[in-house]
Amino acid sequence: MTRNGSVLLVEDDEDFGRSLALILKHKGYLPQWASSGEQALEVLADKRFDVVITDMLMPGMSGLEFLRKFRELHGIETPVVMITGYGSVNEAVAAMKAGAFGYFLKPVNQDEICLTLEKAMEMGRLKTENLLLREELKDCKGDLFIGASPRIRHLFEEAAALAESEVNVLITGESGSGKEVLARFIHDRSPRSNRSFLAINCQAYALSLIESELFGYRGGSFTGARAKGKTGKIENAAGGTLFLDEIGDLDLTIQVKLLRVLETRMIEPIGGSTAVPVDFRLICATNQDLAERIKAKAFRDDLYYRINTVRLDVPPLRERAEDILALATHFLQRFSADQKKGLLRLSKAAEKRLLSHDWPGNIRELKNAVEAAVALTKNDVIDVAALRIDGRPSVNYLVSQNFAEARADFERSFFQSHFEACDGNVTEMARRSGVDRKQLYKKIYEYGLLEK
Repeated sequence: MTRNGSVLLVEDDEDFGRSLALILKHKGYLPQWASSGEQALEVLADKRFDVVITDMLMPGMSGLEFLRKFRELHGIETPVVMITGYGSVNEAVAAMKAGAFGYFLKPVNQDEICLTLEKAMEMGRLKTENLLLREELKDCKGDLFIGASPRIRHLFEEAAALAESEVNVLITGESGSGKEVLARFIHDRSPRSNRSFLAINCQAYALSLIESELFGYRGGSFTGARAKGKTGKIENAAGGTLFLDEIGDLDLTIQVKLLRVLETRMIEPIGGSTAVPVDFRLICATNQDLAERIKAKAFRDDLYYRINTVRLDVPPLRERAEDILALATHFLQRFSADQKKGLLRLSKAAEKRLLSHDWPGNIRELKNAVEAAVALTKNDVIDVAALRIDGRPSVNYLVSQNFAEARADFERSFFQSHFEACDGNVTEMARRSGVDRKQLYKKIYEYGLLEK
């Protein structure tokens, strides 16, 4: 069997090293042997391998020291498998904490290690693809920046400049205008881009939940708390970016705690007695007038000044009408490819209808309208009859369907809407829709919702 995966074997025992190298070669891998950690680092300076296998106990640099040095020099993309004849639980824990993919004791089972190598290589491939995708995303401006209107060009330039800084950013704009897209763009262009971007919608949580979601809690701190506790979003955003959407809806008591975190860069989980240092960049968004919220005593002015170091205003789609067709064409190309419909285009009447609508739902509404039109169109031209504006098909489109076709269209939209609203949580879908889980799974599969 030819696997063609390259493997660097780091082993001070020459007999064992050469023997394992022969086994790996026989199994279809491309092995290279190094007799010490120091020699392996020299080899790795000039050549990349799919997987590294290293002995744990070696003279000079130990396997654990080699692993840590390797991670420091070459990052986390290449999986490392540890082998030793003197295994212990402590060694295994130390190796896994240092970033080892797997841990084996001598003598090694050939089939077991080959299976582990296959899994390690697959993980390595996924990590590499993820890094490449991240690099592509840095160059991708996102849906928000499609178009050439002066306001959106200026917004792009401001966001690109802010990405290099650490200042807090407040993004304002109507729902569906692209506030989270803008926040992700800033993160992906920033020095923190290789760490997490964590988003939380402050409007989506009850007061009893938003506190534990943000700050976390220690085990047993309140009724229903997990025994092991929970790490909050703020702490999980370590080194990365925390995006608080709809911050205008954050309860005043939570505002006080958030302000304290921003002032001290320390967080104290619920039920905890020790403050934990945190390092994150904060980006907030709202569709409300926070100045009016302050007047109404619903938002703290001191927190407002903390989060509003720089404000970016995202224009509604109706105020950048010259970008509507560019955005529609962008979505048309995307969904045509996703649905394997070939190259579709908009008719002149469809273009006129898109331009005449004021898009209260902004980019999100336009995106949904184009996706639905692509799904409903049976030829290579999308006419006005296939457009769903305000969530409804046009009258002409309705009379062009028989009852079975209309019911199927409604059912697809119904289950897709619930799937998106519940983030794919089938239990929540069942509760909201009144459809049992077995039937939901059938419809999710039937309409390919997991592929979207």
